[in-house]
Amino acid sequence: MASISVVICCYNSVLVIEKTLECLQNQVFTNETWEVIVVDNNSNDNTGNLAQNFWKLDGVPFKVVHEPNAGLSNARLKGVSEAQFEIISFIDDDNLAPENWIAYQSKAFDNPEIGILGCTAVGVFDSTPPEWYEENKHSFATGKLYEGDFVNVTESGSVYGAGMCMRKEIFTKLHQKGWSPLLSGRKGNSQSGGEDTEICLAARLLGYQIFYTNEIEIGHYILDQRLTWDRLKKMTEGFGSADVFTLVYDIVYQEEKGKLSFTQSLRKKWWFNYLGKRVNLSLKRGTINDRKKRELYEIRMLAFCKTIEQEKERFEASFSYLGDIFKA
Repeated sequence: MASISVVICCYNSVLVIEKTLECLQNQVFTNETWEVIVVDNNSNDNTGNLAQNFWKLDGVPFKVVHEPNAGLSNARLKGVSEAQFEIISFIDDDNLAPENWIAYQSKAFDNPEIGILGCTAVGVFDSTPPEWYEENKHSFATGKLYEGDFVNVTESGSVYGAGMCMRKEIFTKLHQKGWSPLLSGRKGNSQSGGEDTEICLAARLLGYQIFYTNEIEIGHYILDQRLTWDRLKKMTEGFGSADVFTLVYDIVYQEEKGKLSFTQSLRKKWWFNYLGKRVNLSLKRGTINDRKKRELYEIRMLAFCKTIEQEKERFEASFSYLGDIFKA
């Protein structure tokens, strides 16, 4: 069975980290080999010390490491560099792993076809979530993404980062190619996103397959102060900004597969995407009757337009950057 390195990236996580570690300490396992690495991503609270003092499970190596450079992508790369085992299990600081998490992942990765494995996440709350949550649960990395018990989702190219497990060799190969993420992910309290999708899309360009399972699910403990309409709007803005550079990966992949049409090739031009989003926004905003849904749609489209206009040179240069890396 595969050995697992659990990597938990944290920023000011004192309110949630104990629940996350408690679930890991309650694992039911037999002879699986695993470890836990907490990455303190420049917290200014007591996250690192709290985590170190809380862990009591004998026989499972545990350590806290520090990553001063803000950003979830930086924290994850730090955790991977510290990992000693072949499978990396990314668990967020507010994730509640089921008691068979390690046993399931260890057995699943006996299948050599699996490069990345994602799963369903279920929201866990202190109080009843607001009425708009159900419609927007995917934005909070909760809810079922795909139908089927165990499915190959490589063409879709994305799973939740919460509970995402993957082969460490993916990072090794990306490092050897000189790859750096185009997206930084969350930085402190900022709600930028897309880092989960980016690592999936980078692995896909390396030729790895992405799977998704509903056979196991991870809990996502969402504090009341994180489940607000204002935060959802900020997250949606982050998704819209991230869409600019995840688009680059998808176009490079389609081109590599010989599936890129002439019209799709025009999407390498920043202005083509900008105008397309603006036209779609003008045409569609009047057809969305629900005020909240319309507001989120507008936020995401406008964030895309703002980002691609501001970063047009980096956007267009990214095609050559990825092309050179993944054709090498």
